[in-house]
Amino acid sequence: MLRRSRYRRERILLPGESEGRRNFLRWGLAGTAILAVGGASWLFTRRTRPMSLGGPLLALSPVEATVVLALSERLLPPHGSFPRPLDVDLPRRVDAIVAMAPEATQAEIRQLVRLFDNALASFLLDGQFHTFTESTLEQQDARIAAWQASRHAIRRTGYKALKRLVYAGYYGAKETWAAIGYPGPPPFTSPERKVEPQPQKPPEPKRPPPRARPPEAAPAPRPVEEAPAPRSGMDLPAEGPP
Repeated sequence: MLRRSRYRRERILLPGESEGRRNFLRWGLAGTAILAVGGASWLFTRRTRPMSLGGPLLALSPVEATVVLALSERLLPPHGSFPRPLDVDLPRRVDAIVAMAPEATQAEIRQLVRLFDNALASFLLDGQFHTFTESTLEQQDARIAAWQASRHAIRRTGYKALKRLVYAGYYGAKETWAAIGYPGPPPFTSPERKVEPQPQKPPEPKRPPPRARPPEAAPAPRPVEEAPAPRSGMDLPAEGPP
């Protein structure tokens, strides 16, 4: 009797997550087939026109970054003092987050973004024959709601993955901190190096300063002796009488 082998579910982890934590996208055989249909039909259906985002991207293509921007504008509509997604350069921020993931995960995220925008997959599942970027605001909201409450696990977990990427890129921007009342991270201070106290030597006794020697008296000058005058024949004493 043959055993029926179960299809092993694959996991895609966000950058920084480890195996064993809750994954943001998993699918079985049906989910893989949906992704294959979405990826193949991308070449034969209407495409999204990429926006000029100013500069090359790290992981996403310009089309995929345009889809991310369109999705973020519906997930983060204008509200109060919050900046718009394009004001914080959100597509490039999401692209930087995706670039931190392994190459296999990057490929799966890109495939998920293309499936979300795909017109044929949307027609088969939701009855909308338009790309997400070409749909009206009401149609975009309807597609987001369809993914959020879909009976296919691939779409529900895919929606959570895209939402997490958008929110991580948006609220990680400094321009949004003032609107949510976040003062920012504390300033970084290097840990103080613990210095062990050194044993102190007892102070040496103070020595009295040396006494000043009194100045020695100068020796008295010696008297100068007069030299005797030289004698000559004239100075001989006269001889007296014999």
